[in-house]
Amino acid sequence: MCIVDCHGHVFPPLAEACGFATTDEHLLYIQWGMHNHLNQPVVRSRAGTVVNDRHLWDAKNPTESGRVTGVNFRVEGNGKLAWTVDGEDYHVQYLSPNTRHLESPAETVIAQMDYVGIEKMVLQNDHVYGNSARIFAAAREQYPGRFIGLAQVEEGFAWQDREIARLEREITVDGMSGLYFGLAGFMRSGWKETYASSAYDDFWNTVADLNLPVFWVHPAETPWGTYLQEMVRFAEWLERFPGIRSVMVHGWPTTLFDTGSGRLEWPGVVQDIQDNFPVYSEVLYPISWGRRHEYPFAQALDHVRQFYDRFGPERMIWGSDMPNVERYCTYRQSLDYVRLYSDFLTEAEHAAVFGKNCLSLFEDVGQA
Repeated sequence: MCIVDCHGHVFPPLAEACGFATTDEHLLYIQWGMHNHLNQPVVRSRAGTVVNDRHLWDAKNPTESGRVTGVNFRVEGNGKLAWTVDGEDYHVQYLSPNTRHLESPAETVIAQMDYVGIEKMVLQNDHVYGNSARIFAAAREQYPGRFIGLAQVEEGFAWQDREIARLEREITVDGMSGLYFGLAGFMRSGWKETYASSAYDDFWNTVADLNLPVFWVHPAETPWGTYLQEMVRFAEWLERFPGIRSVMVHGWPTTLFDTGSGRLEWPGVVQDIQDNFPVYSEVLYPISWGRRHEYPFAQALDHVRQFYDRFGPERMIWGSDMPNVERYCTYRQSLDYVRLYSDFLTEAEHAAVFGKNCLSLFEDVGQA
């Protein structure tokens, strides 16, 4: 069986500019990311105690100008991102302590893939990791046939000609095969226009013309509203661009739909999206569940089963979020909790969920 990981990362040391014009521009995105990051706690470094305040952003100003300065926000090493307030150091253990320089070199990722038995990996690229298209292009050149790269734009300005040209260049010159689109990027534009506004039509028409799948990151809440309010907007966007294939990065947040007894009640808008449009869901639970649940993540697998029972296997694609997932479990475990315990999947369905469904997203990319 050809196993494809739909969600992995290759990036240089995060203390570097990583494709941005300056290191500070990159740190802006990392600091914004840590302000919104909920999986790992903030720790007062000296005492080793968890605190609630993240100190990094004005909670009332979710735009670039809300960035808190003067805290020496920094990449500290061994997986930690750190800052200082009133002489007290704080940190988030964002990556595994094994990531000494907070980097994920292509050769290390390939060694991991070979060890676990992964044939291909889709490289995703949140701005936290940098402006990554050329980094991905170099990885693809170094290891032909092993990596599929996603393009990246400044989401809040994607309607502008410069970003449309950037997308076309990353596809036609850098060899990317899809688009990563995270709503957190609208911080730079002050959340003034939504991706569903008519101002974005030229951008989305370009995506459609290039036949690109879009990997979406919808936060739990934005200045535009709650997650389910965002799904109503997303459904409206899908109505306007029904031919664009979409992937829900990290999958549906099924904990929001859990009745408390473990049974999922799928909201009507989610059922509409999943039933009527080409939308795929990542099967990628350990990165969000691993801090509170033990391997083999039985409750997570039950949620996978309930998705399967309601929507079928055709739109399920397995992913790991490597190397991030190693703060909770090994790469092999991020695969085996589903591969070894999902006896509800037939052999053919296993092949689809762990490879074929993902590869189908990239067929005929660049062809209208």
